[in-house]
Amino acid sequence: MISCQQLIDFCVDYLDGALPTDEELLFRRHLSQCPDCVAFFETYRKTAQVTRQALETVMPASVKSAVRAFLRNHR
Repeated sequence: MISCQQLIDFCVDYLDGALPTDEELLFRRHLSQCPDCVAFFETYRKTAQVTRQALETVMPASVKSAVRAFLRNHR
């Protein structure tokens, strides 16, 4: 069994598919027995997804110009 801290440390590798098979098994087993880590992991996983989606969003040129004008006028 791994500890909650180890699970947190393994999250990136797990999501990247880079966790060795034996550690992945321990990771999954811990999640099956620890509701707190399930809540943490789901939040962690969703945060990564939302961040990727936000970075893919392109700001329209008109909005960019309006923001720049606003910032120039309110220094």
